[in-house]
Parts: sequence; structure tokens; C-alpha cells
Amino acid sequence: MTWAEFKTAVRVYLTVDSNRLNTQDFVNRSILSGVIDIQSYIPYYRVHGSVTYSLNGTIKDTEPLAVDESASSGALEGDMRITDAYFVDGKEDYDWQDDLSEAADSNSECFRFPLTVWAWANRHDLLCGAAEGHHAISIHPNGVNFIVYPQVTSTDKIEIFFQNIDRTFSDTDQVPFGDEEVIQAVAEYVKSKLAREVDRDIQMHMSYLSSYEKLRQRIYLDARDRKKVAYSNVSPLSDNAVNHKNKGCDTSGSIITTLTSSSC
Repeated sequence: MTWAEFKTAVRVYLTVDSNRLNTQDFVNRSILSGVIDIQSYIPYYRVHGSVTYSLNGTIKDTEPLAVDESASSGALEGDMRITDAYFVDGKEDYDWQDDLSEAADSNSECFRFPLTVWAWANRHDLLCGAAEGHHAISIHPNGVNFIVYPQVTSTDKIEIFFQNIDRTFSDTDQVPFGDEEVIQAVAEYVKSKLAREVDRDIQMHMSYLSSYEKLRQRIYLDARDRKKVAYSNVSPLSDNAVNHKNKGCDTSGSIITTLTSSSC
């Protein structure tokens, strides 16, 4: 679904407010505000991406890292909410040395070290090399830059995976909000804004807002269920039970278990 199609679908639920005079800019901005609110509460609808860093950005399609005392430092751009980060150790498996235009090192999957989050207040542990034996990242409180340890060399990379909230759309952009319940929820959000700011009806505003919050809660629970295995339980049989000889049924000397025999 495109952003233009999404806005049109939301307007269907606005009914008489869909083409209300002198409110169209307000409605469009409220639709955007509702989508931002959905993303804030429900990570499933955020943008998911990754960025790779290398020393001075010499590897193709990577961002630059600078040498910073005993560590390295880089910049974070935009509304990045880091989910996980890795130090790719090139000493063990380095196959881009002859061609820095190669963006990927396909053989280094097993040489990625998860970066431990190091408190910004203790960043000098990294800068001064006191964190020997650790692979760590310290992120500025404003999220504008970071320090990583150990120092990244020309054979290393840093990989950061993140989520962010999309706050701008063009009409032709594909959006992940095509689920009917999301369309309906955003419509309730917009109607709550119209009731308060245009109609000055606080009672209707609270009614629409309550409806929106309930829909948002259902969407959150639904999105949560999409990323978990519903039926995944460890068997109650212990290893000893599986390997236990059933003396009451065994007359041949062989081992009989509930996994190999259902009856005597």
C-alpha cells in the first residue's frame, strides 16, 4: 500500500469529516501524527535497517570511523534505535584486502563479536584502553555519536542494526501500515483531534481517544504474536526417563522407552 492509498483508506473511516472544509491540511498532519504514534508504541511498524562502519570509510558502502585514542569513534545519523551491534574481526578472516570496493565479507559470519553497551560516563575506560578483553560500544546520551573498543583497524568492520520511526512520506512511498486495524486506529486518532481542536467537544475527543488506545493495544498484541512461536515446549521427559529400561515389559534385554514403544 502506498502512502496516498493509506490516507485515502483512513478518510473512508472519517465519514463526514473526510472532506470537511478548511480542515484538510489538519487531517493530513493528524494522519501522519497517528502513524508516528503507532510506530512509537509498536516496533513491528518501524523501519528496520543496518549500517556498516570501517576505518575512514574505505570499504565500499560503509560510514567512516576515526581513531580516537585507544578506541574508534563514529556518528549516528537520524532517529536510530540500536537493536544490536557487532565488531567484525578481520584478523581471523579478511578477504577484502585486495579490493576495497567489496562491501561484504561473506566468510566472516563466525567472527562477529557482540558489542557490550558501556556506560557513557565510563567511556574513558575505552578511550584509555582499560577495557582490554572486551568488545564494547559507548553511545552519547543524545545518540549523536559513539565510541567503540577495541580500536578498529583497516581489516575490521562495525555492524549496527537499528530501528527508526519514519516521520516523512511521499505519496508513492510503500508503507507497512496496510492492515485494516491500523487504518481504523489512525482514523479514530484523527477524529479525536478534530473533536478537540475543531469542534471543541472534549467528551467526543475522549471517546475517540479511548477507542484509539484500545485499538492500538490490540494491534500491539497482534504484532507481538507474529514474532513468537506459539507451541514450543520442552518435553517433560528427562534424559534419564528416555533411556530408562522398562523391566516390566522387557523380556529380551533391549531398552524400551516411550519414544520407541507405545505398548508392551
